[in-house]
Amino acid sequence: MEYTRDRLGELLLRAGVISEVELAEALAYQQAHDGKIGQILVRNLIVDEDSIARTLAEQKDLEFVSLSSFPIDREAASLIPARLARRSSVIPVAFRDGALLLAMADPLDVETIDDVRLRTGLDVVPVVATGAQIDYAIEKFITSADAFEGLAARVAEETEEQVETIGDEDVPIVRLVNQLVREAVLDSASDIHLEPGPKGVRVRFRVDGVLHEIMTAPSSARAGIVSRVKVMGEMDIAERRRPQDGRIGIVINGRPIDLRVATLPTPFGENVVIRVLNHEPGQQALEDLGMSEENQAIFRRFLSRSYGEILISGPTGSGKSTTLYAALRRLNDPKLKIITIEDPIEYQIDGITQMAVNAGIGLTFAGLLRTVLRSDPDVVMVGEIRDAETAQIATRAALTGHLVLSSIHTNDAPSALTRLTDMEVAPFVASSALIGVVAQRLVRRLCPACRQERRLTKTMLTERGFSFDELRVRSVFATREGGCEECHGTGYRGRIGIFEVMPMDDELERLFLSEAPAEAIRTAALAAEMKTLRADALDKVAQGITTLDEVARVVL
Repeated sequence: MEYTRDRLGELLLRAGVISEVELAEALAYQQAHDGKIGQILVRNLIVDEDSIARTLAEQKDLEFVSLSSFPIDREAASLIPARLARRSSVIPVAFRDGALLLAMADPLDVETIDDVRLRTGLDVVPVVATGAQIDYAIEKFITSADAFEGLAARVAEETEEQVETIGDEDVPIVRLVNQLVREAVLDSASDIHLEPGPKGVRVRFRVDGVLHEIMTAPSSARAGIVSRVKVMGEMDIAERRRPQDGRIGIVINGRPIDLRVATLPTPFGENVVIRVLNHEPGQQALEDLGMSEENQAIFRRFLSRSYGEILISGPTGSGKSTTLYAALRRLNDPKLKIITIEDPIEYQIDGITQMAVNAGIGLTFAGLLRTVLRSDPDVVMVGEIRDAETAQIATRAALTGHLVLSSIHTNDAPSALTRLTDMEVAPFVASSALIGVVAQRLVRRLCPACRQERRLTKTMLTERGFSFDELRVRSVFATREGGCEECHGTGYRGRIGIFEVMPMDDELERLFLSEAPAEAIRTAALAAEMKTLRADALDKVAQGITTLDEVARVVL
């Protein structure tokens, strides 16, 4: 049977990307099932989207753009409605010499080019991009932007009394909060900050540890936004004078997301912080954390012990929970009984018994730990040591045949020992129980799409608090001015851990027993060749993973 040749198919055939047989099979499938030939080729794994886009660009002498790194102009993107963009898989990305640059999955679609030209009144220059990248750009630059702009405008028209009662999903304030959460998840934000002020409610997302302002909602929306969040978190909407905590479980794009909510009373209303906990499969393994091979080897030795206490130290938001989960995944074995006590349970791990703290009904870390120790565990993970009682029970448990993992808030590894003393844990008990301490921070990774190499000078180093001899290299990668769209203009994308791993030895135990200050313990640890946080961070600078500015921000 003869089939009418498809324009895209002909181009791919002429370029040698597909064969006559593959094109015939795709055309046959198209006649039987309908659909675009490009989608059929991709779905049947004959060719990938990137190859199609690049071939189209080459054959038609058009520019190929990668929207993951292309600086998309929001004003340009807003010129066409989301409906047209999605239907035709196109998005305006920039203005060039008075014309509109239109990214298209199918640049042969002259009807869409004419439609965009008529709608905008501008000449249209087509460029080629993959369908997947166009879909993401539409979601981020058209759908989300339209939603925020429209919802903010409608919310501004409401009075405070009209938005006090939140129940209907079609209420603008409800849709605005839902859209904020959705946008935060799409941006991989760890926290959403809703900050009331005299001119409105400032909305900021924390992405890769740094806050970015997203929008300012009108003052009339303040009460409604807070009420909606409180309803979602099952909090008391009538109580505005005291701090409150709540939890929300939602699903976005098929992904379960947990939100932890904290409110604080301020003169302009309640400040709300929503922490986004992303329950995705395939959480980081020990090898993915960023530990050097040397530190990994030491940490694995810690985990190979059958009893004792391992502490992960660092400030809030330094990745301690991620390291604890990575350790649990390594320990997870059918031969071991592993129980965790967490606040909250951030990630579910098959084969491990996980319990959540609930102080409202008396389930505290200390209380649950006593109960857990009667349940014959081999390994116990205590999410955080916050008080003397928990510290004492956890430390004694490590001496009675249990491997105990926990986190503690200190600035470096040696300070964890003095912190235990402050929590009234007897040094002779802690020194016998403690296997080692891992201190850590998170630094932002350089964006691979826009990083650039820079020659170092003494001035550049001294201005940032480093000496010229600390780095083994004389040129490093740095952020590009203005970044790119892929990294939201920051020059960074993602984060990696820097670590200070301190195993207990005879000298450290002796100093601990004599209640020596943290500085003396630190000197002894350095003499035993412990690599400091600063040294580990500078190694990552030398490897082109992060920058001196980022190290100075996090470590100094």
